[in-house]
Amino acid sequence: MEKRRGASISVKMIATSTLLILVIVALFGTLNVVNTGRVFDEAALRSRDAFVQSLQRRGQAQAKDLVQASKTAILGNDFKTLQEFVPEIGNGDPEVAYVFVADETGQVMAHSNTNLNGKPITDATGKELLAAKTEVTKEVQGSTGKQYVFSRPIVQDSLRKGTVVLAYSLQLLESSLQKMVAEKEAAFQSAWIRTALIGLFFVLVGTALAIFQGLRISRPLKMLAWRADQIARGDLETRVEISSNDEIGMLGENFNYMADRLLILMRETAEKATLEKELEVARTIQETLVPPTDLMVRPFLNLAGYFMPATVCGGDWWTVHDMPDGRVLVVIGDVTGHGVPSAMITAAAKAACDVVRATEGSALTVTRLLEVMNHAIFESAKRKFVMTCFASIIDPKVRTITYANAGHNFPYLFRPGAPDGTDFQVLMSRGNRLGDLEDSAYAEKVHQLMPNDVLVWYTDGIVECENDRGEEYGEKRFRAAIRRASDLDPVAMRESVVGAAGQFFGDRARKDDITMVFARVNTGA
Repeated sequence: MEKRRGASISVKMIATSTLLILVIVALFGTLNVVNTGRVFDEAALRSRDAFVQSLQRRGQAQAKDLVQASKTAILGNDFKTLQEFVPEIGNGDPEVAYVFVADETGQVMAHSNTNLNGKPITDATGKELLAAKTEVTKEVQGSTGKQYVFSRPIVQDSLRKGTVVLAYSLQLLESSLQKMVAEKEAAFQSAWIRTALIGLFFVLVGTALAIFQGLRISRPLKMLAWRADQIARGDLETRVEISSNDEIGMLGENFNYMADRLLILMRETAEKATLEKELEVARTIQETLVPPTDLMVRPFLNLAGYFMPATVCGGDWWTVHDMPDGRVLVVIGDVTGHGVPSAMITAAAKAACDVVRATEGSALTVTRLLEVMNHAIFESAKRKFVMTCFASIIDPKVRTITYANAGHNFPYLFRPGAPDGTDFQVLMSRGNRLGDLEDSAYAEKVHQLMPNDVLVWYTDGIVECENDRGEEYGEKRFRAAIRRASDLDPVAMRESVVGAAGQFFGDRARKDDITMVFARVNTGA
């Protein structure tokens, strides 16, 4: 870093301080002269504040009453009465500059200046007030001087029926303030002579003090500048020696504190960058644990999945496999919580599923699969994490789905064309969660499938996540979204259901992972 050249800080401080003392002494004389003026200013300020506060209370109360009266007249289509009492308000109070009531299009329904009745508002201030969605109270510059305006919308059943605008003139206030200014100027002239000699004395004393203080302050500041330069060059271990308890000493303490925090921050930043890189790798790895989002076409059925973790890594997981005898295995699971620890359990579940699938081959059963996965998760998580899981095998030869459940949400079977009340069925089966007990056993169930049947596997994130009002999406909304999309192919069905849920959730962050699998039984199989 290039070294700056120029006068030393002590020379600059003495020269600057001397100049400042001269200015301050001159200002002291001026302040002494204008002391009387300060009294006038404070009185003027108090007078103005009191006037404005009073005006605000009057304006807000009168605007509110005018809104109620106008609403009654508008709802009753009594525009004649409206056009009678509005001019009375504007002409009955000398401080009221104008008052009008406009409809929702900006057309004047009643104005204190009756010549403007029925005409549109054209001035910029009026347009701004009519465009405001809420009440407005502000000071503006009118054609006859400053004004204080109050604008209130007229609302009925959440619909805007019009706007009330009430303006007060500040001319009386301005006249009073101008009179006080003239009195203050007269007081200034008589005070100058009294302060001239005192000011000269302080100029001499102040200059001497400026030289002394400049030399005293510049030394520790030079030290601070030197230490700061060392930190800028990369020496984060350098610190300032504190030798005083004044502001310079406090500055030195803060300098040392900031240097400590900077050192800690750099270390934390490096650690965070490493952690974020590791999390990104973990997410990439987890994405390989679930099938792609493309449509998966099988002779008997078509499938499409959806996986959205709540954080970088999630605790949801699903998989689909073609078995050697033509059957299709579909497994879905949900580890308690989400994040990296839960993602590690899903990796263990994926590994256990792949091993038992490879070793059992066509002899694989859903109960055997859950038992092996239960043992693997029990040994891996030591009951610190558990996993709900639903395993199912779809057999195209006999048109059945064989399934077993480990504490997971019951999948839906939607049968289009079935009588109301029977079109939605659940594949109900119960069992312990994976990892709860070492020797859990699971029961197998079989359900007959028909052409055009829709199967939906899902985790509880889709029904338990909330919108901005704290309402859960719920089973009812989820089933309704499935019914609306039941005629679509699995990919379009997925996009429709996800879109409906997204509109409900809005921008609120999801509190849980969301995983869904949509399948349709082919009619030609």
